[in-house]
Amino acid sequence: MLLLRDDLMDVLTAILYIVLFIVLMLFVFSMGLLTPIVGNKDIISVLTIGFIVGLVGGAFFITPIYQEIPYVVGSIEKTFTGTNERLNIEVSPIVDLNKLLKDLNKTEGVVSVANKGVVIKTDPFSNSRKKNIEDKLLIVDKNFKNFSVNETGVISISITDGHNPHDAIKTLGDWLMYTGGINIKYSLIHIQIEVKPSNVDDIVKFLNSENIVVTSIEGPVENSINNTKNIMLDNNFVIVLSGFFGVIIALISIFIDDIRPVVNRFVDKIKKIILEKL
Repeated sequence: MLLLRDDLMDVLTAILYIVLFIVLMLFVFSMGLLTPIVGNKDIISVLTIGFIVGLVGGAFFITPIYQEIPYVVGSIEKTFTGTNERLNIEVSPIVDLNKLLKDLNKTEGVVSVANKGVVIKTDPFSNSRKKNIEDKLLIVDKNFKNFSVNETGVISISITDGHNPHDAIKTLGDWLMYTGGINIKYSLIHIQIEVKPSNVDDIVKFLNSENIVVTSIEGPVENSINNTKNIMLDNNFVIVLSGFFGVIIALISIFIDDIRPVVNRFVDKIKKIILEKL
């Protein structure tokens, strides 16, 4: 119910912003209609006012709506897709992992929860030591799968399903210390949560309430949001376009007496074509 209420408020806010922008354009239009009274010498002033008012409307009313377009696309994708989203989180080993997994599994919308791997940070090491780690890592523990090793001391390892990540951290830490005297500064456990699209926001809120940050979200809904963001224009460009829109409205109002006959002739021509076809 709360989610529906939030969506309704978003829609009402968007409608309000659009109405306010239309009101600003009506103001510009009315200014243009006054040019026959105040004189054509003030046309530049009217166009300038139209541009400024358009900028203001674009900045305060159009841009906030424009910024929400990716999330509207995501909501549409969420409504029609049946594919789940994947939330990736990284938690400290000191977190009660069993309790966290239990809480997540009983949360509405969670399809599955899996330990995917560990990330450890050590003291920096040489390139030769890096190569040695890469050569031996998969031998250290048969549950180690894919990995990445960086000379700055960051080692990321994927583990087999069901393997205890605490055991993975201990095994790797003991091996690094024994073979090269490398000390682990801190470590993180990578957990992947498969979630129904309609429940992603609720799960993220739950994780945030537990002081757990979602590092990434993967899936068709998130892809739609990111793809839409990538093709969108810069907000400043949208504001400038709104300014030019204000100028166009001003021009239409200034030359409305010249435009009206042209529009009427065009409409009459369209009506004539339609009647001939009937």
